[in-house]
Amino acid sequence: MGNQLTDQDVSDSVGDALDQAMDLTIRFLSDRADLSASAAFTMNRVAREGPIRLTTLATKEGVSQPSMTQLVQRLERAGLVTRLPDPDDGRACLIAITDQGQTVLDERKRMRRERLAALMATLTDEEQHTLWLATRVAFPLIGRLAANADCATETAAPRSVL
Repeated sequence: MGNQLTDQDVSDSVGDALDQAMDLTIRFLSDRADLSASAAFTMNRVAREGPIRLTTLATKEGVSQPSMTQLVQRLERAGLVTRLPDPDDGRACLIAITDQGQTVLDERKRMRRERLAALMATLTDEEQHTLWLATRVAFPLIGRLAANADCATETAAPRSVL
C-alpha cells in the first residue's frame, strides 16, 4: 500500500517533465530575438484558431483587453497580424494572421526543429527511439490538457502582459 501512486505524485512528475520541456524550448530551441513569448503565443493561437475577436483572444490568453489591444497593435504595425471586419457584427473586428506572420511562425518552427535535431543527435539511437515512443503516447494527452486549459481560461480572471 505504501507504493501506491497518488494524484500528487502524478502531478509532480508530469509537471516536472513539462517544466523541463518548456525550459528546453524557451531557453535553447526558440529564437527569442524577434518576438516576445506573449507575441509568439498570441500569433500561434491566431494561426491555429483562425480569425478571432480581440476580446476572445485576450480571454483565451489570460490577459486584459487593454494589454491584448497593445500587443495586437504592435503585431499589426510589424505586419504580422491584421484586422478583418467581423461578419457577425459590423462594429467589431477579427484578428487574423498575415502571410508574413505565418512565414515568421513557420521559420521559428523550422529553426526549433533544426536545433532539436542537433540536440537529439547527442542521444543514443535507443534513447531517441524511447523518446519518440514516449511522445507518441503523451502528445494526444497533452493536447487534451491544452484543450481543457482553454476551457478553464474562459472563466479565469485576466492578467497583464509583462
